[in-house]
Amino acid sequence: MLKKILLGIVAVSLLIAAAGVYRFNFTNDDIYVVDAESSLDTENNVMLTLFSINTDDYWQIQLPNSKAKASLTELREYDDLHLATGKYQNGEERGSVGLDYYKITPLNLGNIDDEMIFSVPFFVSNQGTGVFWYLGLFKLNTETGEIGQIDTFFLGDRIKVDELKTEEPFDVTSSLHITFLKHNQQQSMAETPSEKVDQYIKVSIEGFQNK
Repeated sequence: MLKKILLGIVAVSLLIAAAGVYRFNFTNDDIYVVDAESSLDTENNVMLTLFSINTDDYWQIQLPNSKAKASLTELREYDDLHLATGKYQNGEERGSVGLDYYKITPLNLGNIDDEMIFSVPFFVSNQGTGVFWYLGLFKLNTETGEIGQIDTFFLGDRIKVDELKTEEPFDVTSSLHITFLKHNQQQSMAETPSEKVDQYIKVSIEGFQNK
């Protein structure tokens, strides 16, 4: 499946290049598309492109501390991010979710014959002032194409994730290593974050261990 993901990433890069580059603006810290005509015209292109799975079921993100879910329906680019995006509504609250699919990290957990456990960062943005980033833990059933959300881990507000990888040897450490930039105490939240953070997060098939 890792090979499929890598092939999918190459494929979507070519599709995006052919369709035109997406441009995003930030207004009230919410992300929206400026050039909507550049969207990929592929049925459920998220699952098909990323996992080579043709299914009518969308990859749904369960919002932390909420009953709301967002279906990932489009592939877009913003700056150096490659995002699978979707929208949600929870009562009067509306917002968007973006998942950085270039940072999908498979983990050597579970039954590797018919499922893949993986981690990937995503953000949640609403009408408020924040863009909240999380680390998600997911399980892909390679037979049915169903993706279940196992757990989430809060990373920060308006951070910039640089890298996500396993700490090797993973069968000994059971840890993920994530590197990101956050705002220091002298910075306003409108500025680009500059303080580097290296964080190690224990993980198992049940979820993140050191929340």
